[in-house]
Amino acid sequence: MNETLPDSAAPPIEEPPAAAAPAPARPASTLWIWLLSIAALAAAGALISLRLAALQRDLHNVQLRNEQLSALHVNDRAERQAQIDRIEAAAQRTEQLEQQLTVLAGRDTTADAELKRLREEHVLAEVDELLTLAGSQLQVLHDPGAAISALTSADARLARVPRPQFFPLREALARDIERLRKAPTTDVAGAAIRLDRLVQGVDSWHMLADASRRLELPPPRPRADNATPNRLGWIGRELGDTLRDLVRIRTVDAPDALLLPPDQQALVREHLRVRLLMARQAMMMRSQVLFRSDLTDALVLINRYFDPTDPLVSAALAQIKALEAAAVDVAMPTLDDSLGALRAARPMTP
Repeated sequence: MNETLPDSAAPPIEEPPAAAAPAPARPASTLWIWLLSIAALAAAGALISLRLAALQRDLHNVQLRNEQLSALHVNDRAERQAQIDRIEAAAQRTEQLEQQLTVLAGRDTTADAELKRLREEHVLAEVDELLTLAGSQLQVLHDPGAAISALTSADARLARVPRPQFFPLREALARDIERLRKAPTTDVAGAAIRLDRLVQGVDSWHMLADASRRLELPPPRPRADNATPNRLGWIGRELGDTLRDLVRIRTVDAPDALLLPPDQQALVREHLRVRLLMARQAMMMRSQVLFRSDLTDALVLINRYFDPTDPLVSAALAQIKALEAAAVDVAMPTLDDSLGALRAARPMTP
């Protein structure tokens, strides 16, 4: 009789170990793409840092030059005020002498001829001061209007003393006044106002690195009138419009301009403002080379870092190009005829 063993005594059956699941292999091409992207971003960051340092050095140099030009402008204003004070003092002295001469005119004295000579000398001295003021207005400020006013005042002073030896001087003054009226002028005040408006509007211009800037929609493609309506075609057009709204492609000349962080964007705007202010100072100093150089640098900054599709940016580019074509160092005529006639009139005075 065969005896059956209990189930508990049966030897355990060993199961074969399960094979380990193979780990998913990561494609080597994806790793290389990530490594190349990180290297490209690092190179772009280094390039931006170098350019930021160059911009900071340029900004420091521009600030130093602005301080020098401001000091020159203050000195010119002080010299002009001193000349005006001398003219006013001479006018007051002439009025006092005229009053004294009026008192002495009724007296029958032998000093009448001497008084007339003194009066003529004072008139010539006043004319000399007015000619000096007119010359400074032309050479320093390039202002023909102020020079014409000074020459007109000198002619009015000579009209009070109707002496024959003063006629050539008055004719020379008339010729110089006519020459100044025909001289070309530049609207410096209007150009300065336009530059001030550009400086004030820099913060409102969109930059290429501005992520919140929405690109303009491309123009819709014309649809043929004879096309038969198709439901699937309509769905395809709607899907295409949606995808074009999500992804848009734009081409820029400087790809690194798209990577500027907000703090560096503020630095670029400040550098552009300084360039425009330097162009304004150069225009006031009548320096054509510095004026056009600063405007050219401003155009380079705008074309590199700002969005040309922005209407404000395109309008600013047009204004800067128009200002760049203007001439601010127009040669002013001289007053040699009037100065020569004044020198000739003095020895002839009895």
